[in-house]
Amino acid sequence: MQSSHDLGAADWIVLCAYAALLLVIGLRASREETSTDDYFLGGRRMPWWAVMISIYATSLSALTFIGVPGAAYSGDFNYLQLGIGDLFGRLFVVALLLGPYYAHRVTTVYQLLGNRFGPRTHDAGAGFFIVTRLLASGVRLAGCAIALSVVFGLPLEPTVAMIACVAVAYTLTGGIKAVIWTDILQFALFIAAAGIALTTIIGALPGGLSDFTAIAAAAEKFKVFHFSLEPGHNDYWLNVGNPDSLIAGVVFGCLSTLAAMGTDQDLVQRMLTCENVNQSRKALILTAVMNVPITVLFLSVGAALFVYYNVFPDPVVTEMEALKQTDKIFPYFIRTALPQGLRGLLIAGLLAAAMSSLDSALNALASTGYVDIIQRYSRRLSRAADSVRISRIMVLLFGVLLTVIGIVFAHTESILWLGFRITGYTYGALLGIFLLAVTTRSRGCDRTNLIAMLSSLAVVVFLTAESVGVLGGLRTALLSPLGVDAIAWPWAIVVGTTWTLVFSAMFAEEQPSQSRTGTEEQR
Repeated sequence: MQSSHDLGAADWIVLCAYAALLLVIGLRASREETSTDDYFLGGRRMPWWAVMISIYATSLSALTFIGVPGAAYSGDFNYLQLGIGDLFGRLFVVALLLGPYYAHRVTTVYQLLGNRFGPRTHDAGAGFFIVTRLLASGVRLAGCAIALSVVFGLPLEPTVAMIACVAVAYTLTGGIKAVIWTDILQFALFIAAAGIALTTIIGALPGGLSDFTAIAAAAEKFKVFHFSLEPGHNDYWLNVGNPDSLIAGVVFGCLSTLAAMGTDQDLVQRMLTCENVNQSRKALILTAVMNVPITVLFLSVGAALFVYYNVFPDPVVTEMEALKQTDKIFPYFIRTALPQGLRGLLIAGLLAAAMSSLDSALNALASTGYVDIIQRYSRRLSRAADSVRISRIMVLLFGVLLTVIGIVFAHTESILWLGFRITGYTYGALLGIFLLAVTTRSRGCDRTNLIAMLSSLAVVVFLTAESVGVLGGLRTALLSPLGVDAIAWPWAIVVGTTWTLVFSAMFAEEQPSQSRTGTEEQR
């Protein structure tokens, strides 16, 4: 099964065909871009099934392609706990948020905050999204660059820049339609790549499937739940200090999905391209059905790699394990153990995982930058005749910023959990203020909402950071009833959401009757 490490002609043919298809789709989609409604929302006439695939493709990313196998290689199937909460999170988005978005006919979801509360809350929502998406997508970009640098033997920094340039190229031309149609191609590619990788690894084992299941089971690779009913046990299901506990996984999975699918323009923008809210709801619910089997597929790849390198030891992999660089093991396997052609397909799958998240992030950042900043504060730049041109400039600008951030994050040990940590710190503020908007009738205090969102960051860091310096004693005293010195990072989004929602609700103002009627209609 061993082969030359250099890419062969068959590999390059596969990769060039993939790149050509992306650009062709982008150019075809650009023919009908005459307004920002076309560029950012596809004229609100995209088919629900295409939106469904695009939503799921975007939520996977390169973090799934290399990070999930890496997590299973070094641990077990604990990551699957998030899938339980993920299902409830998607159902809450369907029940609470999609209706108001369609009722207000927004281009970005942060316009809803402006309609409900005022300009400061609108600005805070858009600002939190831009910062969160730049950082989180920068991590995704870094994850793909790590993998490709291992495959091609390239330095990380130029690899980051190369990936960003490709994503900018076709997003720049075709807008959201290019994003959605290319996501369908990319979804098929990275699912096929994972399936081929799994069957190839199992087929290479002397005992095939029996070796895989026996060795992986002996190492407890298939363990999903870290669960105990004993209060003193580390896996006690209510232990808020253990990030792997059952309650942490389920609650974090639910709230992070509710925030990502309901308040993050990167993912919600996809749902707003459907003709009506019922099609959007159908698309989102069906992504929940897809989630568990696909997650199991990528976890199985990690477990299979663990078995493979136990049967066929490799000193390079041993060193990666010692350095806690398990994210690099799958790309290393692709480079060193696959034949030509098949290797090119797996690399194309990796690229597809990266592009499916980067293209959507660029479009969502550009839509928020144009609609929530330029259109509101610059009459000269927001003329209809210049709208698409300015929007494309925004794509280019955010592409440069993502490249810089990707380079900064490119040397991180575990790229998967870093991505979750970043969104955990900021999603709470966004989710709290959106829940206030759709579950209450009060007008809310615009200035207080801003203070609540900003202060939630300080509260989250204080309760969950590894060290808080001189404030450590105070935190220990506050958390002593829970029996922990700090709250595990999956609870960051719970803390941020609760703080923002309660703080803002305490200072809410009664909504005028006319506005209240509008709120009731959106329900």
